[in-house]
Amino acid sequence: MEEMSQSLVSARWDAEYRRGRYGGEPPLPFVDSILATIRARSLTERRGLYIGCGNGRNYLPLVRSGLQLYGLDLSAEALRQLAAREPALSRRLICADFRTFVSRRRFSYVIAVQVFQHGVAADVAGYFSRVGSLLAPGGLFFLRVNAASTQVRRLHTVIERNDLGGFTIRYESGPKQGLPVHFFARDELHALTRDDFALVAGPREDVTARTPPDTGHWVQWEATWKRLNSQSERRQRRNGP
Repeated sequence: MEEMSQSLVSARWDAEYRRGRYGGEPPLPFVDSILATIRARSLTERRGLYIGCGNGRNYLPLVRSGLQLYGLDLSAEALRQLAAREPALSRRLICADFRTFVSRRRFSYVIAVQVFQHGVAADVAGYFSRVGSLLAPGGLFFLRVNAASTQVRRLHTVIERNDLGGFTIRYESGPKQGLPVHFFARDELHALTRDDFALVAGPREDVTARTPPDTGHWVQWEATWKRLNSQSERRQRRNGP
């Protein structure tokens, strides 16, 4: 099976950010939902981790709203741009691949927006497992990720399919050429989270029509989970009623 190269992904994203990726783009509406949930649960003063913070499109509005949020990304260029915009945040920024990231602290919430789709099925399974190890019991996990109902426009090859409806492609053109990207089915999300998480909201599909002359639509799942509190609670979830 094809593997996702950290150096290749890092180089591609560095190039994208140098070309102005996300420059001036407004934050996603999902950011408002994340912030509202964190405030409702009185987690504003607790530490959180934003995986794939990039150059701050969605990360900065959350931090500017008072969240104690660390940002992780494998693009050094993205983090350089982010630190230039908000120098005081430099100590909260971490340049690393989430697949190998280790932290001595547990976080009260973890945010992953349009990043867990990068890689093959083995990478994807590892992402969810790693989130569980980073979250404190009862901590929240906010996810936005590719949905299998997306109409993929660019030239690509399907390199994986699973029995739950998810699939992985390798792009043959465009900025992600040569990279594996996964598209999730609803049942797949439930399977990846059922042992260690309880669903709080979603998953819901957010559908975006492409701008003409492009056709079709892009679809993202948005969901929030809570990490189960104890081994007995997780064991009960695995064994069923």
